[in-house]
Amino acid sequence: MSKADLINEAAKALGSIKDSKTLVDGVFSPFDDALETADDSEKNKLIDLLNQAEKKVEKIGGKNRDWWMSEVYLRKGRCAKGIFKTEKEYPFWKQAYDYARKSGNNEVIIQSGLSLGFEFVQFTTSIREILEIQMNCIKAVCAQGAAIHTRLRIMGVNLFSFWHQLEYRRLSEHDLKAKQLVIDGAKSLEKAGFDDDMAAPIMILLISKAYDFDDPSLEWAKHEAAVLDPQVPETIKTKIESYKLKGPRTVFNDK
Repeated sequence: MSKADLINEAAKALGSIKDSKTLVDGVFSPFDDALETADDSEKNKLIDLLNQAEKKVEKIGGKNRDWWMSEVYLRKGRCAKGIFKTEKEYPFWKQAYDYARKSGNNEVIIQSGLSLGFEFVQFTTSIREILEIQMNCIKAVCAQGAAIHTRLRIMGVNLFSFWHQLEYRRLSEHDLKAKQLVIDGAKSLEKAGFDDDMAAPIMILLISKAYDFDDPSLEWAKHEAAVLDPQVPETIKTKIESYKLKGPRTVFNDK
């Protein structure tokens, strides 16, 4: 089916939406297929469709309203990329994230949070806010249960790349713990010669420590940290001591 046909199919389905199943099968599925190769003009048409879908979701209401609103705004954000200026694109991702947080839509938390926590940091007000978004992504990955170790590794790589390059001037008292664990930790790993991939599991543990978070899904990071232990700076070993591996090593494979 051509992109034009997919867009027309989604447009026709909008007129008969009565429930979430119709929204997914009739609008989101053809929409997602069309978006993969859409040009700027087609993206603008898709945003118009999403504006109509938003009104439909508002009208349908119900307990899952915020869940579906997060899905609508996630797609608006994806459409806006490359055709809108940053300040106009950002609100779509922020709305997607806020609706997803309210409704527990972990997949949208992950996707929107990655954008907000690494690409749109100029719109945040503090280091603490950035870290909270990044931490919520990690929690959502653990709760989602899909490709956990791959996704945690990607998060860890992003954390290291972002924080070891960050230059900061003024920190609030609330930012101090985060600075000591995450920012100083990233800079120490970089100084010790760690590359993105090596640093990834350590960064996951450092930010988790900052938020007193633990989860069975973090076993991957604990095992990786145990392998790297001889190369990990002593100052960092002390910080993540509570995550020290107990028991034999396990081989992790995402399915």
